[in-house]
Amino acid sequence: MKTMTLNPLITALATVALLSATGAAFAQGGAGQPGAQQGAGAGAQGAGYQAPAPSAPLDVDDATVSEFADAFLSVQEISEDLTEKLSEAPSAEAAQTMQREAQDEMAKSVEDSGISVEQYNDIAVGMRQDPELAERVKTAVNEAR
Repeated sequence: MKTMTLNPLITALATVALLSATGAAFAQGGAGQPGAQQGAGAGAQGAGYQAPAPSAPLDVDDATVSEFADAFLSVQEISEDLTEKLSEAPSAEAAQTMQREAQDEMAKSVEDSGISVEQYNDIAVGMRQDPELAERVKTAVNEAR
């Protein structure tokens, strides 16, 4: 596969906006997801991840960066699939339904990667503010391909 450069990687993380809408509901077991999913994110959050204070750099260990890379690739694949499907949507309502389903699928995919949606979003935002973190993620994504 082709190597992704840093700027497209950060641009592709705009998909985070899709996840932010489902993050709170998913963490609470909403959006059609079982409440048991809540525990997966909570356990992962304590290991190797420190939620940032405003404007503070993230403290993300290598294992969490790797989990983020796996989640990112899954989210990217779902996003690309959604883009194709949206071009064929018969109506605005159908497109909205497809987007909601993709959001749920993305959130589940992130959780299945071992991190919470909140962690995913925090790391994505942190990459924009921390070039070192962005480079670590870029390397992890390229290795995960």
